[in-house]
Amino acid sequence: MNRIVQLTAAVFVLGFMGACDQKGPLRVDKVEPAEGISGGGDTVTIVGSGFQPGKTQVEVRFGRHKSESVVIASTNKINAVTPGGDKGPVDVVLSFDDGSQFKIPAGFKYVAPQATDDVRKAFLSKGIKR
Repeated sequence: MNRIVQLTAAVFVLGFMGACDQKGPLRVDKVEPAEGISGGGDTVTIVGSGFQPGKTQVEVRFGRHKSESVVIASTNKINAVTPGGDKGPVDVVLSFDDGSQFKIPAGFKYVAPQATDDVRKAFLSKGIKR
């Protein structure tokens, strides 16, 4: 009887440790900054929770366009470089390799570049070299 109690306690502790390793439920909240130039090339941070750096992958789309550079930086931040897009707001959709999908409606807004923006960034994001 004593061994059954010990075994039950060990299973409980291991199960609890495994649950704690998840860092909470997977959640996606917002994009920071929430706007960038239509040429793309801006680095943004997607804020949420439950991300697992090194254990999972995610695809990030800004409207119809897929980001080619995405890094799960921590349990609450994903860094992505925006692809080019048409001016105006777009939904940001994250698709995780476990099948989870999240949409931030109008989560990012493309704006026209200003004279002070680094236009080289827009050219580089489209693969155009000077």
